[in-house]
Amino acid sequence: MGICTSNKSNRVHNQDNHHEIDYKPFIFDTSIVPEQQPQVNTKQTNTVADRIIPQHNNTDQTKTEYDRVFQEMQKKQQAKFEDSKFPPDKCSLSSDPNFQKGKNIVWKRPDQFLEPGQIKLFDTIDPMDIKQGELGDCYFLSSLSALAEIPQQVQKLFRHQEYQQNGLYGIFMCNNGILQECVVDDYIPCNQKGYPIFSKANGNELWVLLLEKAYAKIYGSYNKIEQGLAGYALKDLTGAPSEYFIRKAETLEDANLCWDFMEKNDKEKYILTASSETNEQGMEQDNGNGIVSQHCYAILDLQKVIASDGQPDRIIRIRNPWGRKEWTKDWSDSSSKWTPELRERLQVQQRDDGIFWMSVNDFITEFSSVCVCKFKPDYLYTATPLKVQKSDGVTKKVILMKVYEQAHAFISLTQSDKRFFQKGHQYSLARLIIGQLETNKKEVLHYSGSAFENERDIVVEKVFEPGYYALYVEVDWTQNYDRYLAVSCYGSKSVQFSELEFTAGQEKLIIDNIFDGFLRAHERDTDEEKVKDIEPGIRRISGMVGGYLYYWYQNQTTIKTLHEILQLNKIQNLEICPPYQNPNEVKIQCNPLSTVMVKYRVTKQGGGSFGYSLKSQTSVIQVKSEQDIIQQAIQQADQKVQRSIEGQNIQVFFYIVKYPAGVAFYYENKESRIYQETIQLEVSNLKGVELDITQDVVIEIPPGQSKLIQLQSIDPSQGYSYKYSISYTLM
Repeated sequence: MGICTSNKSNRVHNQDNHHEIDYKPFIFDTSIVPEQQPQVNTKQTNTVADRIIPQHNNTDQTKTEYDRVFQEMQKKQQAKFEDSKFPPDKCSLSSDPNFQKGKNIVWKRPDQFLEPGQIKLFDTIDPMDIKQGELGDCYFLSSLSALAEIPQQVQKLFRHQEYQQNGLYGIFMCNNGILQECVVDDYIPCNQKGYPIFSKANGNELWVLLLEKAYAKIYGSYNKIEQGLAGYALKDLTGAPSEYFIRKAETLEDANLCWDFMEKNDKEKYILTASSETNEQGMEQDNGNGIVSQHCYAILDLQKVIASDGQPDRIIRIRNPWGRKEWTKDWSDSSSKWTPELRERLQVQQRDDGIFWMSVNDFITEFSSVCVCKFKPDYLYTATPLKVQKSDGVTKKVILMKVYEQAHAFISLTQSDKRFFQKGHQYSLARLIIGQLETNKKEVLHYSGSAFENERDIVVEKVFEPGYYALYVEVDWTQNYDRYLAVSCYGSKSVQFSELEFTAGQEKLIIDNIFDGFLRAHERDTDEEKVKDIEPGIRRISGMVGGYLYYWYQNQTTIKTLHEILQLNKIQNLEICPPYQNPNEVKIQCNPLSTVMVKYRVTKQGGGSFGYSLKSQTSVIQVKSEQDIIQQAIQQADQKVQRSIEGQNIQVFFYIVKYPAGVAFYYENKESRIYQETIQLEVSNLKGVELDITQDVVIEIPPGQSKLIQLQSIDPSQGYSYKYSISYTLM
């Protein structure tokens, strides 16, 4: 018996391709959310507090300041409450010493400017009760007048329903996405004559003045609530999200689209407001037809009518929060368009009370946008702030949500309102993607919706089936001084939120893995993506979700490998995601029975806008089977050696076959005895196929038989190398 030894080393360089490590879906631990539905508050007061769902991980969320203040007053035997956090002095008017509307202000309690004994919190709640004063908060008062069409909802904003002799009021509003109670006293800023200088009540009611004061307290001063958007104000007042129709042109087509938008939402009994066109001066002033520019109005009614000339028309009932100054043309109070019957049916009176009708065809020339607040009186509100690191440049979070019963709901992600900061504050680019978990495996299976915008609130609306959902949150911060986020649910049934926390150092890897699950769910459940069938069983899917552009390659064949070069040109506001580095040219290799995902992320620079052009170079290579490798070994091996022992050739032949995915060793034993070989391997970027190469490999080949050993690339995008030493013998 003879023994021989040998040493060989080789290095094979591969193309700069990438393939995806086997994707393993993240399995959520749903035990962190309670199994039983939380109990809804059933206070006899029937206020907004009844609609706040406490979170299991934040049991103090619905506790308010009111009880503490009231107990403190009793302890001090204090007859009248004076709010030290929003005192009756200049700091509550404005932090700007040049705030002209704050000059010569006198703070008075209701019994000092209304008739004592006749003061009421509410009398008959009506939009006509709301009069705008010298403060430029028409967006807030218009929102309030639209809400006053549902009087009981205004009442529910207050803890108490009567005038409070002690001057202490609890008012429920949203503050940075969290519905909570704001405590105020009843000191009201008045002019030198002793009358309220800002909003004004109709008669002896206080509800308008106190709501305006509570809103001012939330944001820091009366000056802070000048100018704004009705959508934000309505969210703050109700918890309900808003949507806008933005006019593109003053055309009949836009008038039709606007009417359809208003009519659809009016049928749902949602709250509607409208904003007038901005003038060149950027000031509130009459444009000549009675409409005040850069002003917010409440929409009260829609009607399809026949005018006095027999022509059909679509008209809109609108209210100016000033309580005066109206539209003066067609369908105004004095218009000849009215028939006596129609005037009586719609109760049109010729008086300057701020309420008027106009045709949608005129409306589209005077108003640039319509806001709908999707308010439902019986909807519940759930919210929780997120834990955000102050050092984050980009915040990524995953929140688990449990839905106990089928629910129509709006899921929102909220940033700090810009009113809390100096002028120039911009909202950061935010993403919210929602996926439903598979019932048993608890991995993200279905795509439920997404939102992507640089707005204070971004919203996903859906009818959610019972079960668990994952919320992916990502915010690309535009500034370095604020890191506040909250998630909320405004819906027909209660939910629970639980923010996921990960082991230090593993957070990024795990969240990225979860995010890939969202992209896969999006591809499965939407028709938004584009599919390119490259060959039977091989396709490229491209899609866009939550500010991410993705290309997902799927190879369902067993014998073919896809090679493609993606070339993106004219790239605007897009960055490529790891492991890829070159956004302009990406080399993809998708092996049999595998997938590859390439992701581009929309950057914050364009405020959500992006652009690119795409070209691709594609080729498909058939993967070698064992039979192919053996045939190549015999016909055109990269190396062929006949074994020898003690200088004498034996009838054992050794072949090496190299290919992009690895290397193969093939043996033929034509001797009459068993051939045995021991191999020691040192490799880089290679693994054995059904073979442990971390220790000596011993093979035995019976007479007249052959043997194939395969080493496969671990990462085909990289080259591989191997070095071996052998000893062999015939037995």
